[in-house]
Amino acid sequence: MRKPVGVYLTREAAEFYRSLRNESKLKRAIDRGLDILRENMFAGERVKKRLIPKYYIERYGIRNLYRLRLDRKRRLAYTLLADTEGVKVVVLEIFPDHKSYSKRFGYKR
Repeated sequence: MRKPVGVYLTREAAEFYRSLRNESKLKRAIDRGLDILRENMFAGERVKKRLIPKYYIERYGIRNLYRLRLDRKRRLAYTLLADTEGVKVVVLEIFPDHKSYSKRFGYKR
């Protein structure tokens, strides 16, 4: 396991997180996921480069993407960024349901 120097959320992810009530199941699931990432930045499943949604490449200029399963239906997408301080985890998006996750990744039913 490799610990990052920090776990950060994009503005959009942070706004979504702050909009949740403290007692919500989703917020608790996100908190558990963030704790997992603080201990092991490779806890998520790496997305193959050819499967990274163009949205993330165009918006954030990323070269790597991971997805972390929070529970049966919910996921979050994150990337790893290296700088002089070390490697940082940046949560790009939190998916409150499987439908939004499937839509972003282009999965069809």
